[in-house]
Amino acid sequence: MSYDLNALRAMTDAIDDADGLVTFGKLLPSKAATDALAREIDRLCVDGHKVSLIMADVMTGSGAAYRSGVPMCAQSTVKAVYAGALAEQCPAVLTAHRDDLRDAIEFSDNDAYARLRDAYGPGPLRRWCAETGVGLGFADVDYPRTYTARDMFRLWTRLFAFLEADDTGFRTLYTDTSASATRKRLGGRYRVYTKAGWECGLDERKNYDPDAPVPARFTDGDPANDECAVNDTGVVYAPNGPYIFVIYTDHPFGVFRDYATPNPLYDLADALYEYHASLGGI
Repeated sequence: MSYDLNALRAMTDAIDDADGLVTFGKLLPSKAATDALAREIDRLCVDGHKVSLIMADVMTGSGAAYRSGVPMCAQSTVKAVYAGALAEQCPAVLTAHRDDLRDAIEFSDNDAYARLRDAYGPGPLRRWCAETGVGLGFADVDYPRTYTARDMFRLWTRLFAFLEADDTGFRTLYTDTSASATRKRLGGRYRVYTKAGWECGLDERKNYDPDAPVPARFTDGDPANDECAVNDTGVVYAPNGPYIFVIYTDHPFGVFRDYATPNPLYDLADALYEYHASLGGI
């Protein structure tokens, strides 16, 4: 199936969600689904926490956004689009660095990602940035901290196109990714490609203790210093069509494969799915 991804990217330019949750596109969601999504965003915004998200149906461009133009920490979500750009433009990496690709995407391994960056540089991702209208500086740092959910959404439209065309098995690396709330909640029912990112602001080698204090320098509201995050990005192949989503927050979170602490985004992932399912009265 063909999709108008240029139109999907252009759609982000017209979103005005600075004051809160907005609906866009020709298909409207149900009031119940909209209210449920708003409640979940409000819950995550308690105590001054920040949330930024955008979700759009790939076929119609209909969706929802909440403060999607606010700079946030991308954390390890950047690994998804970097690896995709690399695999498309430097196919030798699929054999020469297959393990590093797998570890960077599935397990969010920082060392594997660093080896890929050292070997191939920012060029492939810079080209995707140029194609999608994202500032080239996004590709020049390992972990962008001052770009937006809209920027990541634009890059995921490009990654979506590549994964749709992939015939090498590369896309399967996105089906069982660590700490993705969307993968955990929906992956058993639908095809999903996701990549999460997280940071507890404390010792990265320990699971996050919700009772431990978070240093003020990590929660001062400055995106350049805000190291706390639990983020999720990807595409869900829902019954009424695929949708691309980006969720950024500043909630501290640390987790490995054992899911020792509940992911704060589980209910938000469910709410986004139900919102999409309700588009056009479905």
